[in-house]
Amino acid sequence: MSVLDSSRLHSLALLSDEAFWEYARELASQSETAVYPEEYLECLLRQGRCFIPLKSLYDVVLPPHRLALLPATPRWMTGIVAWRGEAIAVIDLEAYLADVELVREGTLLIANYKGLPVGLLVSSVGMIRQNLSEGELSTSTDAAPEDALVLDIPPMLADALRHIGIPTLYG
Repeated sequence: MSVLDSSRLHSLALLSDEAFWEYARELASQSETAVYPEEYLECLLRQGRCFIPLKSLYDVVLPPHRLALLPATPRWMTGIVAWRGEAIAVIDLEAYLADVELVREGTLLIANYKGLPVGLLVSSVGMIRQNLSEGELSTSTDAAPEDALVLDIPPMLADALRHIGIPTLYG
């Protein structure tokens, strides 16, 4: 990338608005787009571990959490919690993925589903990983304990929200 010297700045100042923006579009099309590796947050569950793409998350909130319980919700929904002034549904990720007892404590991941924040409660989180080897991954929910799932958050949350009825509230 070149540094603009005073003569180049002076010549840019002499361009018309249209010529300036045409020059800017030309420079933008020439620049190389940086390719960043996909990053994943490792989540430690009682059944093993899973990875969630960071692009699917808004926030990671450490305990304690003040969950409000609701009647007539799916077994894996632990309640609602206030996050940034908004009440959001909280799903126990372990109970959603497998038939295990609910946990009320842990790390709260705020996931993004079409702009709607949804809480995912996990036992704890590990490291952020960039390069996941094929040997440590599984895309099946029937993974062996030594395998780790990479969760596809949008379809998982679509299913969960359909069960708890939130999409009807947001249109």
